[in-house]
Amino acid sequence: MRRFWYASAGVLALVGCLGLAATVPTVRRAISPRAAPAPLPLHVTGPRYDQFIVDLDRSGRYAVWATRPTTAPDRDRCRTTGPDGRAVPSTEPGRVVEWTEVATDDTRWTWLASVDAPAPGRYAFSCRLDPDSPGQQYAVTRAPDARLGARLWLERYLGLLVAALPVGLVILLMTVTWRRSNE
Repeated sequence: MRRFWYASAGVLALVGCLGLAATVPTVRRAISPRAAPAPLPLHVTGPRYDQFIVDLDRSGRYAVWATRPTTAPDRDRCRTTGPDGRAVPSTEPGRVVEWTEVATDDTRWTWLASVDAPAPGRYAFSCRLDPDSPGQQYAVTRAPDARLGARLWLERYLGLLVAALPVGLVILLMTVTWRRSNE
C-alpha cells in the first residue's frame, strides 16, 4: 500500500513541477508564441450583436467564439454564408477551448464552431443570442493551432497543476511519517 502512496506523491509532485515550469514566460512562449487568438474586425449589420460580416483575407479554417453563458461547442448556434451566397457548413472543434481576452475587460470566450472558408471574401454570420444574456457577443479568429490550444489549456488549469506539487509533498511526508510510526 505504501508503494501506491509513494507513486501517487511522485506523480503529483512531477505534475506540480511541470505546472511551475509552465508559469515561466519563456516556457509559455516556447509552447506558443501567441498568448491568445487575434479577433478579426466585425461589421455588425443588425441592431443587435447577432448578425455581422467578416472580411476574410484568405481561405482556411476559422473559429467562431462566443462569450458567456456559452461554455461548450455548438455548431448550430451560427449560420455562415460565403461570398457567393452559399451556406458554409460549421463543425464543432471537438474539445472545449476557452480564452480570456485581457486586452478588454477579461471577457471569457468559448470556441463555439469552426468554419472552413473555401475562398477569401466577405462572410456573413447569423447567430443566436441567449435571451438571458443581453451582453453576449461573438468573435471570429483564425482557428487555433495545437500549440495555441495547449497554451490556452495550460493557462486554464495552471492553478490545479501548481497545486499538485504541495499535495504530492504532503502525501510523501505523511507516508514517510506513517511508515516510521508503524515500524
